[in-house]
Amino acid sequence: MVGQTTTSGPPPDYAALGAGQAKTDFAAAAGNGGWKFDAAAMDKVIQQLEDSLDSDYSQARTISNQFAQLREPGSDGVSKDYMATASRATIAYNNFLHGTVDYLESYVDTLKQIRTAYVKQDQAAIDAFRSPGKVV
Repeated sequence: MVGQTTTSGPPPDYAALGAGQAKTDFAAAAGNGGWKFDAAAMDKVIQQLEDSLDSDYSQARTISNQFAQLREPGSDGVSKDYMATASRATIAYNNFLHGTVDYLESYVDTLKQIRTAYVKQDQAAIDAFRSPGKVV
């Protein structure tokens, strides 16, 4: 149909994408010759992301749950069509929201792993994080 996009196949693995992006970001930063690990700066980034997950995304989940509880305003055809459309939109939004949260949580978890590797001076883990595509 014109104006509609369809997708096939399973949804992306947002957790894997988040971990991969964190590793890629770290590898790019660490590849810079002047870069030095700064635990306090990394803690600040982690805290900001966790705060966003706890506040912004928590609020978005609350709103999403409210949308999911909406009922038809009437029994006429227009009301039924409205609810069918609203239901599809709510499902799409929930899928987007869950994917985004999975991505960010995985990103944060990977940053914590990188920080831990530096604090423990685990050179093998650090090298693995610097090489995107490797599984740690």
